This record gives sequence, C-alpha cells and structure tokens, in this order.
Amino acid sequence: MKQIDSKCLQALVEASNLINLGKNLEANGLLDALTPDDDITRLCVQSLRERNSLATPLYLRDQGKDDKQINVFDLVLKAVPPVQALSQTALDIMKNLYDTGVPSFTHLNVGIGKGHLEVKMLQQLASSYNRKPDLIKIIGIDIDQESLEEAGRNIRKTVYNLFPNTTKIEYIPICAFAEQIEQSVWDTIKNHQTELLGAVSAFTLHHLPTVENRNHVLQCIASCEPYLFLLIEPDVNHFTANLTERLVNCYNLFGTIFKLVDKQGLNEQESIAIKYKFFGREINDILGNDETQRTEKHEKADIWAKRLIDAGFSLHKFARKLDHPSLKLKYEKDYKFVTTEFEGTPMVAIMMASCQV
Repeated sequence: MKQIDSKCLQALVEASNLINLGKNLEANGLLDALTPDDDITRLCVQSLRERNSLATPLYLRDQGKDDKQINVFDLVLKAVPPVQALSQTALDIMKNLYDTGVPSFTHLNVGIGKGHLEVKMLQQLASSYNRKPDLIKIIGIDIDQESLEEAGRNIRKTVYNLFPNTTKIEYIPICAFAEQIEQSVWDTIKNHQTELLGAVSAFTLHHLPTVENRNHVLQCIASCEPYLFLLIEPDVNHFTANLTERLVNCYNLFGTIFKLVDKQGLNEQESIAIKYKFFGREINDILGNDETQRTEKHEKADIWAKRLIDAGFSLHKFARKLDHPSLKLKYEKDYKFVTTEFEGTPMVAIMMASCQV
C-alpha cells in the first residue's frame, strides 16, 4: 500500500490557493509538475486540473452509462468498512422495528437505489419466528427510474420466494427529487393506514443543493410522523464554497477510505471500481465541478443532527454499543449520533430520530 506524501498535499493546497486567486495557469503548472503514485493525490490532481470544465451535475453525467455510480454501490457496501458497518446497523435497527408481530407497517426510503436494504430486511423478516405482517408497504424515493424499477423487481422476487400468500406487499416507487415532491405526496405517506411508519435515508440528503432544501425535506419527513427515522451521512464538510478547505477535507476523507479499501484484499478490478468509478466521481464533483452544479455537498454530522432537531425530530441514543474490528466508533453525547473514525479521521455517521417517542 502506497503511503501518501504530505508534500503532495502541500502542493495541492498551494494549487488550490492559486485557483482561488484566479491564477489558473500557475496552478496548472504546479499540478503538472506533480507525479503522484497514490490514488487520492492522483484523483485530486485530475479534478483540480479539470476544474470548472465539467459544469454538469454528477447525476446527469451518470445517466445512461452502464458503469454509473449506483452499479458499483453493492461492491462499496461489501468492501468499504464505514459504509458496510453503518448500513448493517441500519438494517438491524429497521428489521427489529418491524419484527414485533405488528399486523402492518410502512417503510420509507429516501434514496432507495436498487433496494439492497429492503431486500435484506425482507429476507430477515421472512426467516423470523415472529408473526408475519398482513401488509407491508415499501415506498421508495429516487431520481433514477432504472434503479427504482430494479428495486421493484428485487423486492417482488424476494417476496415471491420467501413470503406466504397471507402477506400482502405493496411497492410504491416515487421518481422525483425529494425537494420537489408535492405536499400532497407527503400527505399520502403520512396517511399510510398501517400500524407504524419507519423511514431511512442513507447517503442521499447531502445531494440536496441548498440549506433550505435540506430543512424542507426533513420537515416533510417529520410531518409524516415516523416512529423511527435513521439518517446516514458522511461526516465531513464539503458544503463550503472555499476550495482549499474542501480540498483538505476531501483528501483526508477519501485518502482514509482508500487506506481501508487497500486492507480488504480486493482484486485490482474491484479496487479500481471503488476508488475511480465510485469515489473518484465524488472527488471530481467536489473539486472539479462548477460551484453551482456540484452535488456532493456533504456536511458534518453535528450539522445534520441539529437540522433534525430543528425539523421537529427527537434524537435517541443507540441502545447497544456498535463494534467493528478496524474502526473506532465515537459516540457524541450532545447530539446522540455515532460516527466512524479511522486514524483520527471521521468518515460516516448514523443518527436515530423519531417524531413519535
């Protein structure tokens, strides 16, 4: 595993400062002089070199491509420890919420993707000895129609193979940007006509472009009065308009993730897919895209926690300690969230909220 050269970071910072001053030619000369042999520096150089030449949101550049980001996410789920650990935690919590013998429930996922979490949740519910629900509603919100359709196929296949005929399962796809969903749709979700509503959003809400959008969507979710809402988001500040600050945060976060990926024993094709097809595109967006078109606008976990409280949620402590062999899990008492760390760098956080208890 290649060690990251701190001199490379210093050169990147100097280049970003030159870009901030409008001295692009000098910045490019400095970047061209770098010969990095580690992935994070290479990707940062490329992104700064291409800065503002993209001017297209990541989700639009991905459309119609066979190798779009979502197609690599199942590999990320398996091989990137903070993503894997907190996704598994979310799965366990949601499964336990629904596996209580309730006759019916509604599950909402804002950013459902291909329905990986829902399939695993249904598999675990099907194998439980508890009474199976008579009705399960799954509502998936996503901007990608193909992913929504695949999620539906995956859910229906799981239901057909594992659930008795006495259980009715409804899948309701909503193809829309969350901030543009009409109030009438949120009202329909609120009036779900089941025993309880659970909701989850993982690695999605940071795509909302403005603070107002984020506040609005969380208020809409809160208005549906979920018994439990789980939020998973990267614990890093890429929302700032300051390029140098974004660069340092980006370098530290993804450089740390790449170190963890290198420890997973993946083959070269898998490693490249995770670093370049998935996270590389995020780095490209964070550092190389026009400020008005950026979509990877992550925020620190405490900002998300405060936003949840302001939206009307109550935050709850996790009932049990989470554990992972290669990660430190830091519990924040004030805001009641858990963030994953490696070598002192925060990576991903999870928080549990409710409007019911």
